[in-house]
Order: sequence, then structure tokens, then C-alpha cells
Amino acid sequence: MGPARGELPTVVPVERVLASTPEVVVYVDGFSVYTAGFEFDLHVVAKDEESKLDPFGFDRRLKMQQTGEIPPELLRLGFQFSDGSKVTNTGGWARAESEVLREQPEAPVMDETSGGWSEGTWSQGYWVWPLPQGDSFDLVCEWPAVEMPLTRTAIDAAPVREASARAQRPFSDDA
Repeated sequence: MGPARGELPTVVPVERVLASTPEVVVYVDGFSVYTAGFEFDLHVVAKDEESKLDPFGFDRRLKMQQTGEIPPELLRLGFQFSDGSKVTNTGGWARAESEVLREQPEAPVMDETSGGWSEGTWSQGYWVWPLPQGDSFDLVCEWPAVEMPLTRTAIDAAPVREASARAQRPFSDDA
């Protein structure tokens, strides 16, 4: 799962603070939209550059898989689409499952891509498939460890679908 190899995305600015507390801010800057889905980076900035927070902790994900419980230290993120379907960062690894099964996963899918951290800032990339339908879809986040309540941010779906038509495949036979 992910964009087609060699496909060049179109960027849709989102530029939204999803949630904040006096100590931490969670935001998204934009979506890189492909013909089949989109990628985005979620950013977290702590007031204290020496912060020991770890919003995307891999060890917590492993514990979650083993116990079935979502640790409060893990930033929870997801989308709810106009048809009522949902996808979250706590729902497993669809990419690994689909590679093993060699099948297209059930929609929707949200998989981690690359991420990093430095001096009280973190970013984590995600791939979301398929493209959203309807008028809008919601980006939802919650982070119990920092007392960040569940927040819901509506995103206009039309610019995302329109951008997918502008994604380019420079190496295809018809380019």
C-alpha cells in the first residue's frame, strides 16, 4: 500500500492546528495527493525542547498489539469519512498484512510512512487510502497523556479529489 511508484503528487495545503494544550501543539500542514490516496505528516511541537514525550512511540505500538490496550502516551489519530467508515493509527499495520496476503486490503487504510524527532518536535508520516468521497471528512486526534481531549477537524474533500486528477506519472507510456 502506498502511492504508485514514480507517481508525482499534487500538494493540497491544509494548515490546521488539530489540538493544543499549554504544553504541546499538534498540527498538519498539507496532503500530498496521488491518484489512489494521499500522504501527510502529522507534527507535534512541545513548549519544552527537552520534553521526553514520545507521541508515536514504536515500543508502545508493540505493547498495544500484545495487550490490545492503547497506552495513554500514544497520540491517537484517525479519519472518519462521509460514509461512516473510520481508520486510525491504532488499528494495526495494513501494509504488512496486505503484503502477506497479497490482497488489496479492505478500505480505508492508514499506514505509517517515515518519521523523526528533534529537540521537542516530532513528525510522523501516514499514507491514507482510498481518496475521500462526499463533501468532507474529519481528522480526529486525542492524547490522554497530555490531557488533550478528542478533537475533530472537518476537511473539505473536494480539493483532495481534484488534486488527485493532477497527480503525474512522468515515466508511464502515455506521459
